[in-house]
Amino acid sequence: MTPLALLGGILFNRYTLFLAGLGLYLLATHPIIEVTHGIERMEIPLLLYLYYCLNAFARESKWQPVTAAFPLLLLYLIHDYYFLRFFRIPKINDLTQVPELFSVTGWEVNLTLACVALLLVYLLVTRFHITKKGMVLAIPAVLVLAGPLLRPALFIQLYSHLSREVIHYATVVNVEYNGRLVTALYNEARRRDTMSHIAQYRDIEKLALRLPDEMERPEKANGRNVHMIVLEGFLDPTLLANLPARLQPLHQDFLKTLSGHLGFSISPVFGGYTAQAEFELLCGVPAFQEFDEIEFNVFSGSPTYCLPAVLRRLGYRTAASNAFKPDFFNAMPAYRGLGFEATYFAKEYTPSMETYLTKGEDQENKYFYDNELFAQNLAFVERMLAEKKPFFNYLLTVYGHFPFEYGSRMGPPRYPASELPWDLERIINQLHYRSKAVSDYVQKLLTLDPEALIILVSDHLPPLEGGVNVYGKYGYLREGLEERFYRNRLLIFRNGKPERKENFYHFNIYRLILDYVTAGEYCKNKSCDFRFPFDKETLRDDYHIIMGLASKGLNL
Repeated sequence: MTPLALLGGILFNRYTLFLAGLGLYLLATHPIIEVTHGIERMEIPLLLYLYYCLNAFARESKWQPVTAAFPLLLLYLIHDYYFLRFFRIPKINDLTQVPELFSVTGWEVNLTLACVALLLVYLLVTRFHITKKGMVLAIPAVLVLAGPLLRPALFIQLYSHLSREVIHYATVVNVEYNGRLVTALYNEARRRDTMSHIAQYRDIEKLALRLPDEMERPEKANGRNVHMIVLEGFLDPTLLANLPARLQPLHQDFLKTLSGHLGFSISPVFGGYTAQAEFELLCGVPAFQEFDEIEFNVFSGSPTYCLPAVLRRLGYRTAASNAFKPDFFNAMPAYRGLGFEATYFAKEYTPSMETYLTKGEDQENKYFYDNELFAQNLAFVERMLAEKKPFFNYLLTVYGHFPFEYGSRMGPPRYPASELPWDLERIINQLHYRSKAVSDYVQKLLTLDPEALIILVSDHLPPLEGGVNVYGKYGYLREGLEERFYRNRLLIFRNGKPERKENFYHFNIYRLILDYVTAGEYCKNKSCDFRFPFDKETLRDDYHIIMGLASKGLNL
């Protein structure tokens, strides 16, 4: 073989081309995930080895190199699309949310995912076959991929030893330093290892959040009601600085009565996973995701120490009204464990349960329209007021969820804007009606219960198809603002008067409420820290205990 032929064989074999293709992909996606040196330690060797194994299983043909690369490319594409859409690194345990994903996404997304799945199945059936060589070569691959499941602690040790650096505070930085696939395996190993120790976190005496017994009595509360309304993906379009001036759809009633009092609360999530926002609001600790991607998934129904339970000890009735289905995000066991005395879903979803909610004539629409949900909740509040007992009215809305369909209960689109992405155009048009519904609800609630604490907060920004890039393009808040894409609108009325909060965290709303109902005694006892930024690590031990108590009785 001549030197030129040898050089050509080195430069133009399938493995060199695979590495070149990987390099081009990483370069193209660098604006999304800024991969740095470090991925050559584990990620690149692992991908090259997996590609070698897949070649051993792929049937010989001129397309064999491409066929073998396709599954790995698909993993990367799914990973990066998820990150772009939801601004969070996907984890293996997110697969448990796939049924819920299919039930809330539009048919276009579902059709695309189904086609990709069928293509993958077709390739596996027609272009791959089992070979002795492949079986032998795959043994180390099976051990590596099964490591997080079988020996998570050992996998963590190996990862920590081989990685450039392990970053605990930011998963995306871990990916940038160490790679997509190996970090996904590490995250699963860490989750399983942590889960194996969850039973040790059940000593409520060590809970720093816990009030002393002498404070947890009805006579220590002021007896004033609390209303918390969590708004599904409520976007304030006035924060999109680059939106055309004609596209400011907030209803005049909303602008006159509420917009001047809107502050900001920082959610743990962007674009989805409402339950994570709920967890922070109701439990007063960050959603660290140590035990599961969705904290509520670990709730068994066993009582833990969260806001509804504390309020019940202070003599309050606690009711949760959820506008969507009870099987989403393990809602029923979660609400029971949180301490809600009563939980209500639409009777169409829970025909055998007592409830005041019904979609009624709105059956054709997937999501409960805000106007009708608010009207039914106001009637419920009137009945609660008549009982002359303090109560906590927790309401979770769902209208405005992806794919942002108008539905027949809303008026026609008023702001055609073909120059906008389709999803942003839909949201803009929804907001005219949604803002009117919110304004009417708040005004009526203030009339019904003027001496209450009323809190409205958005769970997260809506998930635009282009993710944070679209928010950046249209100028959401100012560039460089810390946690910019996690900032959501917050509205507070204390005893009928607006109270604006800036740079707040979802988990601090818990403290705000308990301080209110105890007339300031809670923060005197617990030294509430509402500063921004806040060192979340100081709350990790309490997070462990809350999760440990919540999971009691769960089959782990």
